[in-house]
Amino acid sequence: MSHHFDSPTAIEDGRLNLCDVYVFPGSPGTSTLVVTVNPDAGRSNPTTFRPDALYEFVIASDGGTREDRAFRLSFSEPDAAGNQEMQVRYAVGERSWWGLEGTELGAGRTGEAFAVSKGGSGWFGLVQDPFWGDAVALFAFNHALAENQYRPELFTGTPGNLLAGRNVTAIALQVPDATFGGTDVALWARISLYGHTAQRQVSRAAHPLLRSFFFPRPGSDTEALNAASPVDDVASYGNVVRQAALHVAQLSGVTNPDEHAAEVAAAFLPDQLRYRPGQPAHFAPGRGNGRGLHDDAFGATLSLVVGRPLGVTASPHQVVPAFPHLAPARHDDIPALTDMLGLREHGSQPPSA
Repeated sequence: MSHHFDSPTAIEDGRLNLCDVYVFPGSPGTSTLVVTVNPDAGRSNPTTFRPDALYEFVIASDGGTREDRAFRLSFSEPDAAGNQEMQVRYAVGERSWWGLEGTELGAGRTGEAFAVSKGGSGWFGLVQDPFWGDAVALFAFNHALAENQYRPELFTGTPGNLLAGRNVTAIALQVPDATFGGTDVALWARISLYGHTAQRQVSRAAHPLLRSFFFPRPGSDTEALNAASPVDDVASYGNVVRQAALHVAQLSGVTNPDEHAAEVAAAFLPDQLRYRPGQPAHFAPGRGNGRGLHDDAFGATLSLVVGRPLGVTASPHQVVPAFPHLAPARHDDIPALTDMLGLREHGSQPPSA
């Protein structure tokens, strides 16, 4: 899976679990930003957002690792029906680094598109999870790698999709390209808690499957990664990613394993999506442009890591032309992922701010 259940905090409270981030061209002169939260929403997790959490799309307008733009989303307490209000703010310069401030752009309610000033739109609610991939095969593949076995045949049969029929909560913004502040930018998402003590970042996301391949065990390492900033990624995590990629390259028979491992590390770190507004979206770690809802992130990432095409599939989701471009939620009679995977066997309480 992508960032689903990637840390103890994410397992305890899915409202703090950033799953996937997308950015792609919208109508002429605009782009659409999407972030998904709450894996397996409605079964394993709630269908709401935390009122004491700040959800952000963060942008480095020069393509670097220091943000200078942020779209900030905050939520009211849910009403009796579970509906909330979302406020959209926009911060520029040093104000985007931290805090809650920003110019107010608009507000709306669950499941209803609303206008955002500067010519944009906003929406949030329950939708089908747009990510897909053969997670069962990936689990087995990673287990084999740990035992020094390379088993590409795990992905050659009819691919499965553990997330089929499952939902997430999503936030979508359509914004003018000018608000990115540049023509070649870097983007990621983050969540922080606030209100009771000092503001504290608890989640961030950009590249799908970074955790699944290089930090597969939820624990202190993934908590630290989620609390960090892209500015420190290469120094803090470059060797971890490089060594893991080198191990795979040696097992898969890549011609120059050291060179390949360095390329993989450079593609994944710092953990950001590169985006050139106005150009077609195409996800490819380190060399693509943003990420579209129908880009095969699973196959593209797996192929990069092993050094040859592997696990490539087409999107199982229909194209939705109208904003927010997300497929309506499904209500299949299937067990909760947390039960299937035994993620909460010992019980826990959601983390406090």
